[in-house]
Amino acid sequence: MTRSRPLGLAAALSFALAAAVAPATAQYSVGTGVEYQSYDFDSGLGADGAQLFMIPVAVRIPISAVEGLTFDAYSAWAEGRVQVEDSVLELSGPVDTGLRAAYQATPWALVTVGVNLPTGASTHDSEEALVASVLSTDILAFREATWGRGFAVTSSVAVARTVNGFGLGLAGSLSLRGKFNPSADLAGTPADESALEYQPGSERRLRLGIDRNFGNSTMTLGATFINYAEDQADSRNLFQAGNRFRLDGTYAFRMSGGVWTLYAADLIRQNGDLSLKVLDSLGDSVGVASVDTPSQNLFVGGVTGHLSLGGGFVFRPHVDAKLQRREDSAGSTAGSAWLVGAGGDVPVRIFGHDFFPKARVLLGKMKDPDEASVSVFGLEFSGTMRFNF
Repeated sequence: MTRSRPLGLAAALSFALAAAVAPATAQYSVGTGVEYQSYDFDSGLGADGAQLFMIPVAVRIPISAVEGLTFDAYSAWAEGRVQVEDSVLELSGPVDTGLRAAYQATPWALVTVGVNLPTGASTHDSEEALVASVLSTDILAFREATWGRGFAVTSSVAVARTVNGFGLGLAGSLSLRGKFNPSADLAGTPADESALEYQPGSERRLRLGIDRNFGNSTMTLGATFINYAEDQADSRNLFQAGNRFRLDGTYAFRMSGGVWTLYAADLIRQNGDLSLKVLDSLGDSVGVASVDTPSQNLFVGGVTGHLSLGGGFVFRPHVDAKLQRREDSAGSTAGSAWLVGAGGDVPVRIFGHDFFPKARVLLGKMKDPDEASVSVFGLEFSGTMRFNF
């Protein structure tokens, strides 16, 4: 089943507002293009393949009337597909629209306020929910998964100083999210039967960073702590996500006339707590059981670079590897996977504007429910255009 929706009025208004508030002398940029991601799976994972096609649009406008203030807007049209035996399940339409204002309050302090407008589809039927579930698999890194996350407001403050040659940074953010009904199969049913009012928990982040220059190279290290409040359904606890810790580092250096970057990141997610209804033989609810969701460790490492092709053209290679491991609360392995990708882009100028065609190939393995390895083959293609005015 396919369900498409026209571009939301809020999305159109956001871009109109951005143009209206920009002074005539302001220099702003618009980015758009196409993106395609595709994976084929061997039998055993419950799906034979998955694809995502997107047309993103992003706008950045410096507000020259207020020094240090910048406005950003983002939205996209997307179509996701999942093949299950002889069926093709689809989820398509606009995604949520993101608006953000960033203010450089001082040379060492940045304040941002962002709003997520629910122009995308946050309510899914059972087939659309399956598409969203497959596309949200962390190691596959599809750019969009759910299309809609409901209304949300995020505020953050970041400060940075230089001490004895080291750059030190500290940032904190808080995201508050609105209620919505995630299930189209339950929409419109009486409140005392099965209608669901889902309240995502708020999110809090704290990040520390440090960098240092060594001649023509730079090393950057960071650590992020992420905490979530309880997700609730009809004012009852539904899910308590485990805390997340992210450790990351990059090393950038000059070689062969260009900049090369080595990077690595490790995302650790603790066990969560999920509440499930307990049903009797007639299908009636007789209580609620609490179960632990698996913890997860996702490691990503790679390299990007710069190779001259002659004639003013360069090739920017990108090679990376991902390793995912999941464990239940007892320490037993609940699934693992690995994925290696290689490719790159060739930036070109077209009529004074930047164009970035990119292609990548990905190979890997994932574990099925019986812990047997299943092969994964993926392709990524994109063409991004950036206009400066």
